[in-house]
Amino acid sequence: AFGGSVNARSEIGADIVARAQAGDESALAEVVNFAYPKVRRGALVRTGDPDEAEDLTQDVLVHLIRKLDTYRASARLTTWLYTLTRNAATDRTRRRSRRPESAPAHPDEFAALAVSGDGPQRQAERAEVALALAAFFSELPARQREVFDLVELQGWSAAEAADALGIEPVSVRAYLFKARRAIRGRILIDRPELMEEL
Repeated sequence: AFGGSVNARSEIGADIVARAQAGDESALAEVVNFAYPKVRRGALVRTGDPDEAEDLTQDVLVHLIRKLDTYRASARLTTWLYTLTRNAATDRTRRRSRRPESAPAHPDEFAALAVSGDGPQRQAERAEVALALAAFFSELPARQREVFDLVELQGWSAAEAADALGIEPVSVRAYLFKARRAIRGRILIDRPELMEEL
């Protein structure tokens, strides 16, 4: 399997979120610090461009600060953040009247996302695989990229990804199957020596 990132599954304590919602500025800073890498990752996967992803991330964080009181603890905060990011990216695309770019502009930045939760030794072992994955990942259609990132790289369940993306779990599994097949096919053709690492 491609394997998910351990840190990508982390959640912030409900008590911290509740304090932030009540106006505690230090708790709000913790929430924003927790949210930043998760929003940035989702923005990069959605936009395919590091500069645009950073702009989108800042927009989402401002929205987060303004709308944190609307968050309900019945859902995971990471799911809510992903939904905010997805909606902001969709709104931005509509405003620009163009589709999101089909590929991350910097495969090495995506590769860093793929190994971001691993220890130093595992990062070194996966670096070459991650770069190859990044190149092939960038060729996937947008929805397959999103599903592959959430399920394979971040370790979300199909149900969690479906909830965040607003689609059925069966659709998540179908997109994931197609993404895996496409990436494995490309690796088998272009980099067969890496198949043992997957």
